[in-house]
Amino acid sequence: VGCNTPATATVAGALTSGTQGVEQANVELNGTPNVNMTFPTGDNGAFNFANVPMGANITVTPTKDDNPLNGVTTYDLVLVSKHILGLEPLNTPYKMIAADANRSGSITTFDIVEFRKLILGIYNELPNNTSWRFIDKSYTFADPFNPFQTAFPENKSVADMQSDNMADDFVGVKIGDVNGTVIANSLQSV
Repeated sequence: VGCNTPATATVAGALTSGTQGVEQANVELNGTPNVNMTFPTGDNGAFNFANVPMGANITVTPTKDDNPLNGVTTYDLVLVSKHILGLEPLNTPYKMIAADANRSGSITTFDIVEFRKLILGIYNELPNNTSWRFIDKSYTFADPFNPFQTAFPENKSVADMQSDNMADDFVGVKIGDVNGTVIANSLQSV
């Protein structure tokens, strides 16, 4: 007796910032044929899509754009200034991405001006950026001292999916937070 249930797979992973899960992000799974799902992350940053059709072409894209001041202080501005002046360069590509307020692909005094406007309440949010960006955790930067040299992947795609994808992990970068003080989930203490 045969079973005509179509074959399906699971797509799962996590969004993390440092060692913390990124809560209240939306992870979208889109593709063909007829794949359109959204999963809101909990405090551990995990997402899990079940019943994804085998053979589908899919793309996983995390987004989060709230509380732009979370983790952003005048001390971050000091660190961005020191980076620009060459006194104390930011030491990871993720910190450099966090320092690019206007999403121009470079770190300049214009970024400091944008962050200052946010801190002073002139802006409610950064006009040219989201409050978080997510980079494929398995990605290796061609030049870790210039993460903007080549485009870095902010989603993951699979063509003709034939098995479960259980490690579609992303690194969460809180824009403006270059010293790692963001509160990424409700389990963290301030």
